[in-house]
Amino acid sequence: MNLTNSIKNGIFFILSVFLLTGCNSNSQQSHNPETHVVEIKDMRFQPADLIVHKGDTVVWINKDIVAHDVTQDDKAWTSSPIANEASWKKAITQSDSYYCSIHVVMKGKVTVVE
Repeated sequence: MNLTNSIKNGIFFILSVFLLTGCNSNSQQSHNPETHVVEIKDMRFQPADLIVHKGDTVVWINKDIVAHDVTQDDKAWTSSPIANEASWKKAITQSDSYYCSIHVVMKGKVTVVE
């Protein structure tokens, strides 16, 4: 009887360690931040809809012949005017819609996924 309890306790201990180790390794996996590029050309943000992870960086590169900016819909953040062949970048922490305040018909969206 004592040997049976010892075996059960040993198996329970091993399973507990295995499960806890498995849970910890999953929680320690993290997303390595990536950089995404949005080109500004032909009076559009390309791509207009972008899906990223929290902490990723988006770089907007102006490939158009005129200056543009990137302004969050509620104006919580904005770039200065971005000249031809210049760029502006931002680390993304939440989903946002944005537009060019110089050319308000230009619109884009960044969606954050887990």
